[in-house]
Amino acid sequence: METKLVKIGNSFGIRLPKSLIQQYDLSEDIEIDPTEEGILIKSRKKARTGWTEQLQLAIQNGYSPDDELLEGFSDEFTDKEWQW
Repeated sequence: METKLVKIGNSFGIRLPKSLIQQYDLSEDIEIDPTEEGILIKSRKKARTGWTEQLQLAIQNGYSPDDELLEGFSDEFTDKEWQW
């Protein structure tokens, strides 16, 4: 695919076909990474995207994260001073 740079003020832009924007799920927020071969444009993922789905899948597969959350951790206060 070929395209041209478009002058935008003191900068340049690239017009991307709608089909590419849809295919790669691009939105207004994107990441641009320089590589040895050129420039990589990718969708910017929000932090923790998909965590809920991954947790639900883990629970369905028998994993119970709360049971192991603090396994192996202890401190002097908990061991000697905390009253249940």
